[in-house]
Amino acid sequence: MKMIESASRLPLRTLMVCFTLWLIVTEALFFDQLKFNTRIDLLEQAARPLRGPDVIVPGERSAHVPSNARMQRL
Repeated sequence: MKMIESASRLPLRTLMVCFTLWLIVTEALFFDQLKFNTRIDLLEQAARPLRGPDVIVPGERSAHVPSNARMQRL
């Protein structure tokens, strides 16, 4: 009976090792996600000039139309 009681308790050293490993892995995952987000932001910034001008469709006709503007009926 004494063996069963002592086997069920986790020693403090094991808990410390598990906590330390958990902390290291969590930190690694956090910084990996941070690097990933930074790379995505940089890729989006680099891709913006490649997309070209965005097309803006006005909701209503403006009163002042520049002379060099081309208008098409949709």
